[in-house]
Amino acid sequence: MDGFQLGIEIALSVLLLVTIFYSLYLGRALSVLRRDRGQLDALISSLQSSSAQAQSGIDHLRQTTELVGRALGKTVESGKSLKRDLAMLCDRSETLAQQLESLLPAGRVAVKASSRTEEPSEAANFRSALRLKPDEVRTMKPSGSKSAAERELLRALRQKQG
Repeated sequence: MDGFQLGIEIALSVLLLVTIFYSLYLGRALSVLRRDRGQLDALISSLQSSSAQAQSGIDHLRQTTELVGRALGKTVESGKSLKRDLAMLCDRSETLAQQLESLLPAGRVAVKASSRTEEPSEAANFRSALRLKPDEVRTMKPSGSKSAAERELLRALRQKQG
């Protein structure tokens, strides 16, 4: 048994040497961790403050989004209202234009019959209003000799262009 006992002791001594070297390695690693613990604590506190700032930024962004959403909702609602008003004005102007177009051929016949060289002022004003550019419609002033339908059409055109 002396050979067997000697083999066990050699194996134990090798394991003991490995354990000693491993404990020295762990001791050095622990000393490095102890030395860098201050930096680790600073890193952790920095991470905590960064996460707190991010949370407050998220809360501020959420509040701003709610405010902008409300303002956008109000703008959309007023846009819908303006769209309805504009559609109503367009419908009214179309009916007025149809009425004026139905009157226009009768006016042409009357103008041709009365005089071929000179046009009445109302017909001339109406024809010139049909050829106006958008910025000219805005600056045009209603005259007293125009009918209520013409004044309303011109006012609607000015509102639409302006």
